[in-house]
Amino acid sequence: MYLKNSVELLRLRYGPPMPLIENYIAGLLRYTDFKGRSERAEYWWFTFANLILASVFWLLGGLGGPIRSLSLLYALAVLVPNLAVTVRRLHDTGRSAWWLPFAVLPTPLVFLILFFMCLPSEAADNKYGPASSL
Repeated sequence: MYLKNSVELLRLRYGPPMPLIENYIAGLLRYTDFKGRSERAEYWWFTFANLILASVFWLLGGLGGPIRSLSLLYALAVLVPNLAVTVRRLHDTGRSAWWLPFAVLPTPLVFLILFFMCLPSEAADNKYGPASSL
């Protein structure tokens, strides 16, 4: 309840929804939630925001000095939230988090995990939680 209210509070405070920022913040707020479900939009907006920020930090790292470690620090900071949103996305498609280790193996199974991330949500409730009300 609290997390949904946090997103609703952001909408009230800052105006109409901005999917990139809203889903990025939601992903960060739910960093310890490895249960439940995350819709396709939440996963992809969170991933896209991470890609943008990681790219910015990587480019800034080219300047040298202490700024060089920003990219690594950012990657470490979002490691757990990224794992959590990926697990919830697998749950949303009706799959167990046990598929996740295949994502790090250098095999064609990486593409299977990517395919799972692109699938639509299960329309009905599943063992990981209720279906989205959207």
